[in-house]
Amino acid sequence: MLEYVHVKNIALIREAELTLSDHLNILSGETGAGKSILLGSLQLALGERGSADLVRTGESEGFVELVFSVTDPRTIESLSELSIEPEDGKIILSRRISEKRSVLRLNSEVVPASFVKKAAALLLDIYGQHEHQSLLAEENHLKYLDAYAEKEILPALCAYRECYGAYRKLREEIRNLGGEDEEEQRKRLDFLEFQLSEIEAAKIRIGEEDALSAELRKLSSARTIEEALGRAHSALTGELPDALSESIREIAGLVSLDPGLSVLLSELRDIESLVQDAGADAGERLKETNTDAERMEAVSERLAFLSQMKRKYGGSEEEILNSYDRLQREYDALKDFSENRERMLSDLSVRRKELVAAAKELREKRRLAAERLEEEMTEALLDLNFLQVRFECEVQETNRFSGNGADEVRFLISTNPGEPVKPLARVASGGELSRIMLALRTISADTDGIHTLIFDEIDAGISGKTAAAVARRMHRIAARHQVICISHLPQIVAAADHHFLIEKTADDGSAVTKVQELTEQESVREIARLLGAEETTELGIANAREMKKLMQN
Repeated sequence: MLEYVHVKNIALIREAELTLSDHLNILSGETGAGKSILLGSLQLALGERGSADLVRTGESEGFVELVFSVTDPRTIESLSELSIEPEDGKIILSRRISEKRSVLRLNSEVVPASFVKKAAALLLDIYGQHEHQSLLAEENHLKYLDAYAEKEILPALCAYRECYGAYRKLREEIRNLGGEDEEEQRKRLDFLEFQLSEIEAAKIRIGEEDALSAELRKLSSARTIEEALGRAHSALTGELPDALSESIREIAGLVSLDPGLSVLLSELRDIESLVQDAGADAGERLKETNTDAERMEAVSERLAFLSQMKRKYGGSEEEILNSYDRLQREYDALKDFSENRERMLSDLSVRRKELVAAAKELREKRRLAAERLEEEMTEALLDLNFLQVRFECEVQETNRFSGNGADEVRFLISTNPGEPVKPLARVASGGELSRIMLALRTISADTDGIHTLIFDEIDAGISGKTAAAVARRMHRIAARHQVICISHLPQIVAAADHHFLIEKTADDGSAVTKVQELTEQESVREIARLLGAEETTELGIANAREMKKLMQN
């Protein structure tokens, strides 16, 4: 049950607090007073989209808080499946919105809007002003039937979906392997075999490309290196050593005459040794220098081949090898499939038979539920001032399977004696659609476990006796559910167990929407005003009291 609503600085609402009760809560007020603002505020806390434009002019942020009391075991269990545990039997949803951010909380924990919507769907059901238009789309009728008889239909639907999933998976495997076309399958096997052979023949080694690139760079510069080393080797082993030897002999002959030249002689002999070593090193490097044109061409061709393989099978040696593993698995699977093709296609046939049987079982459940729905809807519509109405829920088999079965569901109605039933879109007016949706929602509410129902101007397009019929039905529904209804019709307002007035006033020069709960006497005066009395006369008050008495019986 929705116990408490707190709205602050949203649009025209400066601050409003509502303490709601069980049974029938009616919110009334003049057109433009702010009824839609209040409902929109609730929807903000329930995860609907909102922007900073909703914040009251002059204020930095807006705030909405909803407090739910949760006692129904089914609801508690469903919330638990979402890892939501009521705190002291309460679920608190709040939304704080400003120009910089919008924050949703569930029991003080920040949560995404999608999560709040899942939780809110278990706590309450909101019927908007134009929602009855969804009845005109026949693709919605299947969902309404399944929601009405969820307890009976859901097990059959789950069993069907399990069969449907298994059938689709096997069919997809067969299709991916080309199993539905033997020629295509053979071509694919041949192509996979070619690819595998090509990669095997390539003898790819991780790191090979880097090594070959380095070798190619070395080979490309080898001739320059060879010529320079040749010149250096000639200089180090030719005239320079001869000149040094001659110098050493000359100085050696002078040491006896000038002993101080022994130092120079030692230095020259060291230089001679260094030159000899350098010449030998240059010779060795010259031998190692490879100017093999054939090797250079071979390395270039291998690098080009590796580049081609990367374009075909991946951007690196490792990816090429990974592609080989993947292609090998596909080849093995396809070859295995080819060998077991008849068995897999036989399995597919069995899966289809299981799917057909599950779809038939689901269809039977739906047809049984449709019969009950027809009876309950007819009774509800008669209660809502339809005369001699006939309502049918048609469940037809289709030749296609989907995640929801192989059925089409259509709601048909006749609102006049002697007229055949026809699709809703061809028969029902706006006011009739509104009452049909009211009947459908209230019937479903007894089975889906949702305790709180919110109706936004359910009275659209109705008046007089029809409005009175709607009011009495809503009052009876409220004996089993909490009902919150926004209305401007006196008949529906008169059915209220708790009556709230929404007014727009001028406060310090700016428009302000206020909400207050009315006493019994204040509620009677408001009903009298809605009945059209410009001044609340004794007769108007008496009429309002009489209407209130009639609507609550």
